[in-house]
Amino acid sequence: MIIHMKRGAVPQHEKAVLDRITSAGFRYEIIHGSTGIDVIGILGDLSGVEESFFSELEGVDKVIRISKSYKLVSRQYSAADRKIRVGTSEIGGRELVFMAGPCSLETEEQVSIIAAYVAKLGIKIMRGGAYKPRTSPYSFQGMGFKGLKLLAKVCKKYRLKIITEATGLHRHLDRNGKPEKKTVLENVIEYADIIQIGMRNMKSYGFLQELALLTKDSKKPILLKRGESSTLKDFLLAAEYIVAHGNPNVMLCLRGIRAFEEPEFQRYTADIGAITVLKKESNLPVIFDPSHSIGNRHYVKGVSLAAVAAGADGLLIETHNDPANALCDGDQSVTREELARIKDLAVKIRKTVNNN
Repeated sequence: MIIHMKRGAVPQHEKAVLDRITSAGFRYEIIHGSTGIDVIGILGDLSGVEESFFSELEGVDKVIRISKSYKLVSRQYSAADRKIRVGTSEIGGRELVFMAGPCSLETEEQVSIIAAYVAKLGIKIMRGGAYKPRTSPYSFQGMGFKGLKLLAKVCKKYRLKIITEATGLHRHLDRNGKPEKKTVLENVIEYADIIQIGMRNMKSYGFLQELALLTKDSKKPILLKRGESSTLKDFLLAAEYIVAHGNPNVMLCLRGIRAFEEPEFQRYTADIGAITVLKKESNLPVIFDPSHSIGNRHYVKGVSLAAVAAGADGLLIETHNDPANALCDGDQSVTREELARIKDLAVKIRKTVNNN
């Protein structure tokens, strides 16, 4: 349920509403409206509670029952687009936001070269995987904490913000097989400006709750990727876990779903249509990852432009200075020249979308 307070409601009226909510065993979230009117969202199983239980209180204008199971991230709860500030970028507004960098951090030289051209292209957020969840235990697992420190050092030099993936609550093993002092999540929270949650962890609900609780005070932005076999409802409910546990700054990232095609054609199916659905159903920003969605650098430009035309708020693109020799996902990493072309065309499309 959501409770709309009257324009003339005083703090005592709102306190009485909040006291009734908590005494009944529910939790709440307050949205401070631009007009000065507060909206209170009630969290919990309200199936046996009548609207009149709250509407009878002084200062209450109306009570609306939200039919969606994903309540806080729905348009029913708040019709206004959620805007997330990361440095000088506003994600979810009129600006098309780019996040670009290598799938995996490899060496200081590699990170520096990519950061330099990403910054020169006017991209303000650099992606880079320090921890890499791999299907095979023998595959390169990332540089770990050493990579995080390297990324922070390079991004500080080029004034870039960092997005990197937190793969779990475990302690990463370094190349000598020794565990790091802090968990992967703790390290990423300390160094990242945006915490990426990969498709493998989308349904790790305990992990999502812990992430929300650890970022509840800082409200550090979180980019949540859709699972390869997850429905959009599953996806929105996963986002709800984070928002309901205290961090409203969540971005929905589409990264392709499991395909019927052979890998040489499409690694995944680019879920372009889901962008328009999510923009209608949810108030959260929607980011599109063309690199994973298609799995081939030759097609990244096409799906990127289609995603922007469909209404995506940003693009998360893999780029590498030497894709042929990349340690991870070189086939889907675009070159500097390709990245520049994508950015130029995507910005033009965004302007057209904003004017219509």
